[in-house]
Amino acid sequence: MTAVLVEEDLSACLRQYGLHARRAARSLPGGHVGKTVVVPTNQGLLAVKQFGRRFDATRARLAAEAHQFAAIAGLAPPVRPTATGQLTTVIDDASYMITEYVEPACPPQPQGFAVTLAALHNRLQDFRSGTHCADFLELSDPPPLALERILQQTQDQEHRDAIAWRLQVLEDHGLGSQALAATGRSWIHGDARPENLLTTCVAGRQLFIDFDQVSRFPRSYEVLRGYVASVGLQLPAHLLETTFRSYLSAYLAVMPISAEDRAIMVDLYITVQAAETRTFTTPEGEVRGMRAFARSRHEKLTRIVKYRDLLRRIAEEVRP
Repeated sequence: MTAVLVEEDLSACLRQYGLHARRAARSLPGGHVGKTVVVPTNQGLLAVKQFGRRFDATRARLAAEAHQFAAIAGLAPPVRPTATGQLTTVIDDASYMITEYVEPACPPQPQGFAVTLAALHNRLQDFRSGTHCADFLELSDPPPLALERILQQTQDQEHRDAIAWRLQVLEDHGLGSQALAATGRSWIHGDARPENLLTTCVAGRQLFIDFDQVSRFPRSYEVLRGYVASVGLQLPAHLLETTFRSYLSAYLAVMPISAEDRAIMVDLYITVQAAETRTFTTPEGEVRGMRAFARSRHEKLTRIVKYRDLLRRIAEEVRP
């Protein structure tokens, strides 16, 4: 049926929902931490998501709960419960979730993305879950700790140089444990970027998908991360200033961010990007062959450090 999901597993999953496929499924692009196919069923066109095998059933349930909480407010496609009323099901140790399929019309513009992200953050303020598991987004305490541990494990000079550079970035521009502990945390999407926001053909509705990385984390981090994903950092300084000011103003018009959190927004982003170790999880190199991802992270971090003072000034100047 598809190279992405095994036909037997997909059929077994559909049966849990009282569904059967009417035609072959087709895979959707992406799939770094999960796989999704679109299936014409006896009850319409649906999206079947298989969570990555490293996501256990507990985390899959949390992601589904957050997704459905957003869907009730019209900010995500509705989740279809199983015949027993569960939001997820498990087949051969893999967790699945089924949602309505939404055909995207066009990618969101940065200001539109900011407005929808603010609406989602506003909604998630009231999210409560009985499912308890580790946050996907987390930092070592102190932030350089995990990098220092990996540095001790590898003799590869190229790898050591890359880690040493990150450690220097953290020393020069990163936040320490005390500042991080004082930064408020709330539920965030965890992977909010244009690819995970569907703009629909019907009245231009915008719906978030892929809540796999939902976490309790400082909200200002995801705001800046969303800007970087929407605009990039290849623009000249004057355009970076214009676009970031417009983007942040659009967000703040819906959801305020305190002056204290805006003041550390850029340094928080730098800290997370520099301290994150999923591309340095083995002494031999980047995990899962993610060299392109690691190179992209390096380039973004280089650019954000270059324009740190400019972006910090804008974040402090823009008012709710």
